[in-house]
Amino acid sequence: MRFAIPTLVLTFAIGACAPRRTVAVVPAPPPVEDLVAAIGHGCYRCLEQAYDVAQARGVRPLAFEAAALLVLRSKELGLSYAPWLERVRALTAADASSALVLAIVDAAPVDPLTDREASLNVGGRAKARAAVPGWRQDLQTASGSEAFRAYLEVSLICSFQGAPERETSLAAARWPEAPLVQYRIGSCASSHGKTLTELRAGDEAFVDADLALGRFALDNGASPDQDEALRRFQSALSAFPNSPAIATTLGLLHQAREEWPQALTTFDAALAESPGHVDASLGRTISLSNLGRREEAIDTATRMIVAGQWFVGEALYWRAWNELQLNQLTAARNDADRALTMVANAPMFVLSGLIDWRLRRLDTAEEEFQRALTMDFGQCEAAQYLGVVRAERANLPEATAALMQARQCYDLSLTLRREAIDKILGGPATAAAKARETAKQERAIKDIEGRRQEVVQGLEAIERAAGARPAAQ
Repeated sequence: MRFAIPTLVLTFAIGACAPRRTVAVVPAPPPVEDLVAAIGHGCYRCLEQAYDVAQARGVRPLAFEAAALLVLRSKELGLSYAPWLERVRALTAADASSALVLAIVDAAPVDPLTDREASLNVGGRAKARAAVPGWRQDLQTASGSEAFRAYLEVSLICSFQGAPERETSLAAARWPEAPLVQYRIGSCASSHGKTLTELRAGDEAFVDADLALGRFALDNGASPDQDEALRRFQSALSAFPNSPAIATTLGLLHQAREEWPQALTTFDAALAESPGHVDASLGRTISLSNLGRREEAIDTATRMIVAGQWFVGEALYWRAWNELQLNQLTAARNDADRALTMVANAPMFVLSGLIDWRLRRLDTAEEEFQRALTMDFGQCEAAQYLGVVRAERANLPEATAALMQARQCYDLSLTLRREAIDKILGGPATAAAKARETAKQERAIKDIEGRRQEVVQGLEAIERAAGARPAAQ
């Protein structure tokens, strides 16, 4: 009987054969004649160019505006923002308006896929949230272009207000029509996706929008569009290859689609930019595990465990999982014990039970499988292996009960998978998306059918053993 368990995502050096990443040709922004207009245009490359021109012309206030906007945009796109923040500090004038801008851009949050430690600065976020009403009021009389001040205010609304308050605040003001401001409103939430879509369609330079548009495509609860998200994320990564957040976002989508080689490539791209990136490291571990590259998966998980900051329990789980596949049972047992102190969920108990079963510790294996079922009645594998362990311990009635539960569990799982296929085929997705998702379900169905057949054979074996017992006695 097999002992590998299904792929589980517990959350988050490119190979020699990895495909080369295509870099998108992003149209260059028009030559800067009017600096205020260039800043109001507001695409990332436009702002970079505006900063350079303002510096060359000695227009310090507009260089300050461009640098401040680039801090915010870099945080939004997962790019390194520290160099721009230093430029803002260097350009800060001795007045209240400059100090206000510096405080706002410094407090702006970063995406968790950029820096998890910084994104969970709870104290800093609470302090900034309390300051938002005063900052918004001060922006009304601050110096700077109208579009610049509007961008800062919208950024505060979108970053620190909940959905109902955010929508009320956005609706309460008439915002400038500048592309810069429309971009920030459109990227605020999927409810404003139409604004962002129209901006992107009308301005090829605004490739900045593709990250948010890709996320909006996945956020569509009624019909998530993975193909559209994939296209958007690939475009964003091609335009901003130095963003580990974009690379990791793309990798997570490939992971959800079970496209393991592509997932590994993009996670490696993220790690090339940020070697300690925890989400990319976990994604790399899971991808390598599914590709059967056990030793590499163990090495990546080990680096996460040694770092000891994020997803240590998940890394221990995957290291133990791969050690089990390699029959390194003592190491697997040690890692599972450590993981159980951090990730005490049903899949973890299944893995722990499998390790004890292989070690022939049948009493504790039975306990672990039972814990998994108590926690999640839909853990079909736990019921199956519980039946196996009980049969090996000669508890045939209890083994029969567990295996019958496993069979029913697998039957229900098969029904749900087949219903999912019907829903996919009858849905609005493209033919290619339907084929991909159907194939994913069919792979799962094939695996479940194989496991169900093992259960049936186990029940038949128990029935034969029970029938033969009186004669033997």
